[in-house]
Amino acid sequence: MRRVLMLVVTVWLAPGHVAAGEKIPWDKIPDLSVSQFRAEFVSQVAKKLEEIKCYGRCSESVAACLRKNPSHATAVRLARDTFYLMAGKKGPEEILKWVEARKKMAHPEWTHSFNLDGVVPLGKKDALVVIVEFSDFRCPFCAKVAPVLEQVVLESGGKARLYFKQFPIKGRPQSLQASKASVAAQAFGKFWEYCRLLFENRSDLSNETLLALAKKTGMDSGKFIEELAREEVLNRVADEKMEGLRARIQGTPTVFINGKEVVLTPTHELLKDRIQEELDILNERD
Repeated sequence: MRRVLMLVVTVWLAPGHVAAGEKIPWDKIPDLSVSQFRAEFVSQVAKKLEEIKCYGRCSESVAACLRKNPSHATAVRLARDTFYLMAGKKGPEEILKWVEARKKMAHPEWTHSFNLDGVVPLGKKDALVVIVEFSDFRCPFCAKVAPVLEQVVLESGGKARLYFKQFPIKGRPQSLQASKASVAAQAFGKFWEYCRLLFENRSDLSNETLLALAKKTGMDSGKFIEELAREEVLNRVADEKMEGLRARIQGTPTVFINGKEVVLTPTHELLKDRIQEELDILNERD
């Protein structure tokens, strides 16, 4: 988010002292130096923060929640987002939609629970933040999001763990067989390694390719074929897709963080921030 918006903020840059927006404790927002922006723009952002209602443990305006000591983490988060959205020339409606989407992700009307028995996580098994992704190996966007999810989990320092759930789309040829193959790979301790290869080769997931990838990871070909044919493997894929349907999933990838659906584009910056937001909520800092 920040990386994209910072490309357009130069139109607001101006040297000198910022006299406007002094009632906002800008120093509480990490990595933001308002002295680099025009006083008029800073004043406009300050006014907007007085209008936007915060969510979480402080229900006053973002500005009022930011001024509290200590400040609420949600206020810091929304103040930062609003600043960069306005720097990116986003209008009031777009900013409101963004804030409402963030609120929906942090405090949704309902949360979902998933069966994680027998599912091998990436990350520490006791990590407080639980990420569940429903995915399809033929999905191009899934192939882009998968490494991003892995990266944020590894960067979390043991605070987050990731679970992969099968959601093969009926209209995508070879999707079901690829899902079954990934489940079969778990029996050999190769689940995550095999998933990465499936995404890398998603343009051709024929039975020949699935077997070749199994060999590449060191799995025994005969035993892999036997595991792939087991009824329990198909049943697990079917059960996981049914879980997704009960959670009202309409497409892939769909990501949940502590049972809360990620309704904005799951970029590296957003996912990393959502992990921290969940930790803030758990620690009553939101």
